[in-house]
Amino acid sequence: MERWSINDSTKIYNIDNWGADLFSINKKGNFCVHPSSNSKNAIDLRALMDDLIKRKIKPPILLRFMDVLQGRIASINRVFRNAIAENDYPAKYQTFYPIKVNQQRQVVEAIAGYGKRHNIGLEVGSKPELVAAISISTGNELPIICNGYKDSEYIETVLYANKIGYDITIVVEKLFELEKIIELSKKTGISPRLGIRVKLSSKGTGKWATSGGEDAKFGLRMSEIMAAIRMLEDAEMLECVTLLHSHIGSQVTKIDKIKTALIEAARIYSEMRKLGVNVRYLDIGGGLGVDYDGSKSSYFSSVNYTMEEYANDVIYQIKNICDEAGVECPNIISESGRAIAAHYSVLVTNILNTNTQNLMPDFEAMLEQMEKPAPTVKKLLDIYKSIDRYSLREDYHDTLQLINEAVSLFNLGYLTLQDRAIAEWLYSKIIRKINTIVEKIKPIPEELQNFQLALRQTYFANFSLFQSVPDSWAIDQLFPIVPLQRLHQKPDVMASIADITCDSDGEITSFVGENGRAKFLPLHKIRKEEDYYIGFFLIGAYQEILGDLHNLFGDTNAVHITFNKKTGYMIDTVINGDATWETLKYVQYKGPEILKRVREHLEKNVAHKKVSIEESSHFIELLDRTLLGYTYLGE
Repeated sequence: MERWSINDSTKIYNIDNWGADLFSINKKGNFCVHPSSNSKNAIDLRALMDDLIKRKIKPPILLRFMDVLQGRIASINRVFRNAIAENDYPAKYQTFYPIKVNQQRQVVEAIAGYGKRHNIGLEVGSKPELVAAISISTGNELPIICNGYKDSEYIETVLYANKIGYDITIVVEKLFELEKIIELSKKTGISPRLGIRVKLSSKGTGKWATSGGEDAKFGLRMSEIMAAIRMLEDAEMLECVTLLHSHIGSQVTKIDKIKTALIEAARIYSEMRKLGVNVRYLDIGGGLGVDYDGSKSSYFSSVNYTMEEYANDVIYQIKNICDEAGVECPNIISESGRAIAAHYSVLVTNILNTNTQNLMPDFEAMLEQMEKPAPTVKKLLDIYKSIDRYSLREDYHDTLQLINEAVSLFNLGYLTLQDRAIAEWLYSKIIRKINTIVEKIKPIPEELQNFQLALRQTYFANFSLFQSVPDSWAIDQLFPIVPLQRLHQKPDVMASIADITCDSDGEITSFVGENGRAKFLPLHKIRKEEDYYIGFFLIGAYQEILGDLHNLFGDTNAVHITFNKKTGYMIDTVINGDATWETLKYVQYKGPEILKRVREHLEKNVAHKKVSIEESSHFIELLDRTLLGYTYLGE
């Protein structure tokens, strides 16, 4: 076996660049997660999976590392605290978690608990999210910010919530909302806490750039802000406005776009203060990105800045504008949900492939038994025997021409099925031999750089891409994928990852690689009887809530894990994934009705002696077991 080290695996999967010092490979060659950045403590994910299987928890499993979640909250607050100290900023910073990023109750409760020391708040964008946030805030006294469109019921709920002691700010997105707020405030006699969202001319970058700019969906233009101020003055409610909100989109990839937006937002804040609006908070929205591919670039799956640079620019730009304008600096709020949640969860599943080489025909023996191979087959055999680094280009192009010729001759009836099968077998052997030669050539000739795609094998994994990593399909988002074991061995397969849905889109063919986006994932040949696991990383933001029911594959099993010094880890919570009857219920099928209907049909067949009683009972038993079982594949 070629010499290979865990450092080589760290490099080809680019772990150091996307892992935020939270992931590593141990001496056994197993992938590990650390409870916090640069911590010496680690949880061996391969060993963890073995333990979970012993507990009868089947893959796919969503692993939620709660220490990582806590650490990300602490990190964001730490960099802002340092930036405030370095810039002598006279006001405070506060993190709000937008629960749309991941509304799972256990996740939001954990964030609320961890964030108490940082005075964390919750941001919501709908009535259901408002109800969820009020539930979490009860007893925790968390402040809440309400964005998104609102009707009278929404507004009245907020007003009465404030009346009985909750701290909820309504952000005005449109002037017609402000009319409703004023009307309901007069009707109930309850003064609202108000924010105003401004529609910045500045725009972000990446997939969500349309959240900013003049054509943005939300916010008030400058003329509308002036109209809002006049409406509030006329209603004697101008003092209710305490917050100015802006947002130029999620996952902003370029720091210069953030700076431009900060300058514009700070200037608007300053002018509103001069107009007598007592704004005390400047909410800069989300946008703090995650470096999914580790390229540290402006590519939409990356960012060209660090968390520290982001915090320093926020504090510096706002202070600079306020000092220049001679106004009091605001307390700063950010809604960095992606940066909080992305790293904490990992989807782990098993590869369903087994080594099928021993099931293939003995093509060598078949070739030897041929008295006179077809000319196309003979030419491919000659290339395989003679190819070397000096004939590489010519032989590669001849091989492509010959395999296309084999297909054409077969379609015309001049090649047998056996001839075509042997041609395909020789083609794959030639490509593998070329790869062995090319790996030793530096630099690789340009015309040979894409030939490796011919070597790419499809590995089928036990998961639904549409349920667990929908952004990979919907917006071509890159997520790091790494095997959990054998990382001290050189991977010998160039793979794509296909899920188990009946959809050709359910395949991942772009990956985080050593030098940016790669067209294949290096994996190992699967040994007989081996459980080979891969992990999908940085999926904690949006993926858990955006997943759909394609082919009725439901939520996966989820396990909440915290680090424990004595045992290495502790399982806090196990959340069972959807059973088949649950996903069927989503589409109006009822398990008992299904069984009743099938049983009645079977009894008729038993009466007519088309099936036996034993066969009927066994089928009902199988159907019942399927309804109660996991939607994903077992043994």
